[in-house]
Amino acid sequence: MSVPVPTAIHAGDGVPAALLDRLAFILPRNALLVGDAIDPRYQEDRRRRYSARPCFVARPGSTEEVAACLAACSDFAQPLVVQGGRTGLSGGHRIADGEAVLSTERMRLLGAVQPLTRTVLASAGTPLQAVQEAAEAAGCQFGVDIGARGSATVGGNIATNAGGIRVLRYGMFRAQVAGLETVLADGTVLSALRGLDKDNAGYDLNQLFIGSEGTLGVVTKALLRLHPKPLGEANAFVAVPSVGAALALLKRGLCTGAEVWRRWRMGRF
Repeated sequence: MSVPVPTAIHAGDGVPAALLDRLAFILPRNALLVGDAIDPRYQEDRRRRYSARPCFVARPGSTEEVAACLAACSDFAQPLVVQGGRTGLSGGHRIADGEAVLSTERMRLLGAVQPLTRTVLASAGTPLQAVQEAAEAAGCQFGVDIGARGSATVGGNIATNAGGIRVLRYGMFRAQVAGLETVLADGTVLSALRGLDKDNAGYDLNQLFIGSEGTLGVVTKALLRLHPKPLGEANAFVAVPSVGAALALLKRGLCTGAEVWRRWRMGRF
């Protein structure tokens, strides 16, 4: 359903009326925000050091809507900033004057866990915690865990190549990705969701998109690898006199078996 956008808002935000009309035709009601309808959460970064109101906020709910929005913005040379859960602290999702926001928060499709391949298909706006809970219910475990698990999204984790507290055991987020679906700036959709561990069919484009901070395109779906759930878990608090001693302890633990060091935290007391 298209949403009529007042001409006064077009002129006030400096966005061509034809672009907003096109986006309003692509997106359902309340998925295109302009003017005073733009919530402050789209304007400020997490540390509240930067603040600017985007020209508009597009909230697509599917790959097709993402592709259509990007194609429209490309035709009008409208710069976009992609936002997920907005949990980053480095200013990666902040807005500059003249820019608009493409938010993935409506893209929350989470497929069923595939027990034979230990994979699950998740849309970009799916919270990390939802993936963890789905894995847990299937007797598996997802390899990445961070403090912002309840609001950080799969797409944002891929864009930043998130690590977290399990990184020594399971690796960075790129190690958890078996396939990606992405959309380029002109609206071209690239699908590489085959999930094959051995795939020599040309360049591995998935690895280019992981950690690219949205500069190469928008991740819309990801096929994620899961891991066997540990049979048991124990925590230990170990005080060491120096960073060197901590690294020596880590090395010794890794030599006895990686399972011992599934989580690792350092702090100063």
